[in-house]
Amino acid sequence: MSGALPAFGLVLLLLWTLPVALGFLSGRAFREGRGRVGGGLLLFGGFVGLLLPPRPLGLFLLLLGLGLGYGRLR
Repeated sequence: MSGALPAFGLVLLLLWTLPVALGFLSGRAFREGRGRVGGGLLLFGGFVGLLLPPRPLGLFLLLLGLGLGYGRLR
């Protein structure tokens, strides 16, 4: 049974990185003028963010990724 615990932690870690990645890609799409693509990514990221165990954390990670993606290009 001890082998299931690290696998659960890995799945949870992947679920926490998904809203950040979707928010980042959404921000980049909005910045480049692709509103429909950005909206779809944002909606799916919000859905995934609501599924995460601590709900405010998932939505915060989505907004963090959106801010990083929409930020100034260097």
